[in-house]
Amino acid sequence: MGKLKPLLFGLVVIAVIVFIAWPVKKTCPNGPCGGAPDAQGNVHRYYEVQPLGAVVIETVTDQHVPVSYHSGYEDQRASG
Repeated sequence: MGKLKPLLFGLVVIAVIVFIAWPVKKTCPNGPCGGAPDAQGNVHRYYEVQPLGAVVIETVTDQHVPVSYHSGYEDQRASG
C-alpha cells in the first residue's frame, strides 16, 4: 500500500500534463477570417494548433495566449 500512493500520484500527474498539452486545432483563433475566394475557388483560413491548456486560458480570460505547436493556412473550397 505504501508504494501504491506514489504510483497513483505519478499517474495522475502524467494524465494532467497530457491533458494540458493535448493539441487542439483552432481555425481563425483571433476572430473572423477568410477573404474572397482565389482563382481556384479556395478560401485560405489561418489556423493554430495549440495546447489544450492555452485554449482553456484563452477561453476563460478572453485574451490571446501566444503559444502554439504549429500554425499556417489551410485551403477550403468556397461554398456557394
